[in-house]
Amino acid sequence: MNSPLQAKFSPTTTPARPAPGEAYDEMVTGQGVIRPHWQPLLATLSELGAAGLSERAERGRQYLEDEGVTYNLYELPGSPGPSGAAIAPPLPEQRPWRLDPVPVLLSAEEWAGIETGLIQRARLLDAMLRDLYGPMDLLLRHRLPPALVYGHRDFLRAARRTDGKPQGRMLQHYAAELVRGPDGIWRVIADRTQAPAGAGYALQNRRVMSRLLGQALRQCRVRPLNAYFEYWQADLAARAPQQSDNPRVVLLTPGPYNEAYFEHIYLARELGATLVEGADLTMRDGRIFIKTLAGLEPVDVILRRLDGEWCDPLELRADSTLGVVGLLQALRDNQVGVSNAIGSGLAGAPALQAFLPKLSEHLLGETLALPSIATWWCGQSYAMTEVQTRFDELVVRGAYGLNDRPVVVGSLSDAERASFLAQVRARPGDYVAQERIVPSVSPGLGDKGLEPQPILLRVQVVADGEDYVVMPGGLARVPSSNDPFAATLQRGGVNKDVWVVAKDQGPTVIRGAATRQRLALRRSSGTLQSRVADDLYWLGRSVERLDGGARLLRAVLSRLVGEFSSARDLVEMAVLARAMARCGLLDQKAAAAPPDSALFVGAITRACAPSQLLGQTIDGIERLAAVSRHRFSADMWRMLNHLLGELRISQPAAAGDVDAMLEFCDQMIRATAAIAGMLAEHMTRGSGWRFLDFGRRLERGVFITRSVSAATTVLGQSSESAFRVALEVSDSTLTYRRRYRAALQAAAVFDLLLLDGSNPHALAFQLQTMAQHLDALPNPDAPPRGADCLALTKPFADLVARFDRDDIPRDEMAQLSTRLRGSLDAACDALMDISDQLSRSYFSHVQVARSFGFGS
Repeated sequence: MNSPLQAKFSPTTTPARPAPGEAYDEMVTGQGVIRPHWQPLLATLSELGAAGLSERAERGRQYLEDEGVTYNLYELPGSPGPSGAAIAPPLPEQRPWRLDPVPVLLSAEEWAGIETGLIQRARLLDAMLRDLYGPMDLLLRHRLPPALVYGHRDFLRAARRTDGKPQGRMLQHYAAELVRGPDGIWRVIADRTQAPAGAGYALQNRRVMSRLLGQALRQCRVRPLNAYFEYWQADLAARAPQQSDNPRVVLLTPGPYNEAYFEHIYLARELGATLVEGADLTMRDGRIFIKTLAGLEPVDVILRRLDGEWCDPLELRADSTLGVVGLLQALRDNQVGVSNAIGSGLAGAPALQAFLPKLSEHLLGETLALPSIATWWCGQSYAMTEVQTRFDELVVRGAYGLNDRPVVVGSLSDAERASFLAQVRARPGDYVAQERIVPSVSPGLGDKGLEPQPILLRVQVVADGEDYVVMPGGLARVPSSNDPFAATLQRGGVNKDVWVVAKDQGPTVIRGAATRQRLALRRSSGTLQSRVADDLYWLGRSVERLDGGARLLRAVLSRLVGEFSSARDLVEMAVLARAMARCGLLDQKAAAAPPDSALFVGAITRACAPSQLLGQTIDGIERLAAVSRHRFSADMWRMLNHLLGELRISQPAAAGDVDAMLEFCDQMIRATAAIAGMLAEHMTRGSGWRFLDFGRRLERGVFITRSVSAATTVLGQSSESAFRVALEVSDSTLTYRRRYRAALQAAAVFDLLLLDGSNPHALAFQLQTMAQHLDALPNPDAPPRGADCLALTKPFADLVARFDRDDIPRDEMAQLSTRLRGSLDAACDALMDISDQLSRSYFSHVQVARSFGFGS
């Protein structure tokens, strides 16, 4: 018996089709026959059945979630808009990447035409840019209206060559968005020439699909994508002004607020580039350098993911904190290569599509092979007349910006239509009208199984010497409401892999250096930026802060469950409350309240809420882990992402429920232990690991001083209760019992918690480890010094010795407790001062960016 999938999609039957003329069907011919290149895939889908395909889709979703594949939406509150608006400090919400398990298939013959057309189009746009940023013959000969160029914010006058020298290639990386109309012809709906996104997502899609439908991938003889990135890597190396076999390439990102920050990290790894932000770079003596802990290191090539106008605050936007002062001058002096060239965004203006056919004949002497959708720039009187005649049939958008939301005129009410037409008439040069086209459909997984879905392709092109190479496949988007203009990365949606069937499986030849210089052996990368060191340091502190806070809260909750069965419990609760107050987990008023009061219990049961310190600490770990992701291996990131995801899922259930809160505390402690173990086993012992571990050790030292200080407040009155609490929250109870059995004495407890260098939960252990890290940093003479850390243990040796006596009088015990508490508080202050010194010596403090440019 045939499965529902077979019945619906077998070659002998015809699936439901749109009405004639409405949409081109990628899978089925006009005669209802399955296209030959689709048949191997449909055979696999038929074997899977509807349930099997849904299971593969869920596996794909889980894999993408484990990999942390995300994007940020422009419309989210506090996130940046297309104009580069102000941004709130918290990271925007990250949305999971959605991948449909059914790819789009294109035949080898059809792809050959697309490939040829895109290569020609890239050559054309590059030639246009070279002219507009050079001799400007296109304006002098009236081939382009000057208003279209001078009115475009991406025409950056400072980037234009005025020395008479020929402008070099400006468009190294290009992406085109293609839509197939009802007539079966592919047309370009948008040219992405600024810093086009999508290549990294396309490769990630392919890797997921190879796991979901690997057999079908082989049976369909799909062309691989990896070679494209090797071409890209070779082209970046060729851009280095100082020819080298191994140039330093950096990927300049706006930072974690950008909608494609995941892709920036992914591309940096794939292309062997160092991920940097503008604050990581500086110009000295005409060259661009990356600021590392070991000093300045020269940069040869910058792969920018930052809009051109933000790249140099000296000559472009003065309010930019994302660029590099002097970058344009370094470019003019040929001291650094930039891909794409600053100013390349000009070629992506929608209005320019109306002029490309004639420009192709003028600049290339060729007819435009891959047409754009019909386009009218309203700044021309005859075009405006045509637009008004066909107004209801068109889509109107900004003439210059691809990120401006298009207006489908036919969807407006009469009043809205009249108002909008008046707006266009008032400033016609600001608008472009394009035909409203029905995109082709391809099968995808819907709520009721396979169903036709409209698609839009984004295809990537990269320079290869004097020519270009097209990625064989790419990214397909499923637009909402059959509107291809709405299918952008910034607005989310469903994505599909694009499979190009190979005509043959010949070897791929990559252009590259024939010989390489011998590399000097080294044991350190030497490229840790001070900003990254800062992030790693605070990541370590945040992980340890979560661990300490969870231990304190667990100790309180375990006694709340016991309903204060003894006076000892009340004393211990009071000590724990003081410790929580010192650590910022309770306010002073709640901490001073009786442990059985409603004020105290209410404050404790709210401690896991997202607005409280523990919730804020989890948020901080997520943010710091996200911005430091490029320093972690793929396995480390998967584990970290999984642990944090589990905490986020469990957190809401813990609010107000003591039992659930106890389980959540255990979960937090397990997570921090797993993170600590993962960092210990998987991070190379370089500067990054040292700063991360230094943060952990300093935060644990602060926690020890505060928790032990709180315990000293009841010494002489309820000493055993104080000792029990101090040992419990420091995870040292078992160690103490193995050494001293059940007897609790001051000297033994304080020696274990303060002076024992073999106890990883002792203050001395933290200080010794911190000293070792400081002595191993690139500038060991800069404050703080290792000796400063070791000196903090000296007061405690004498105090512990004074406790090591029999029958200490109660008054003397109170005096010793006061002295110990004072020394602990002083040590805590000293640790905070060490943190400040470390920050001043090694970390880069740049004002948090409030304005962002976005790659298209």
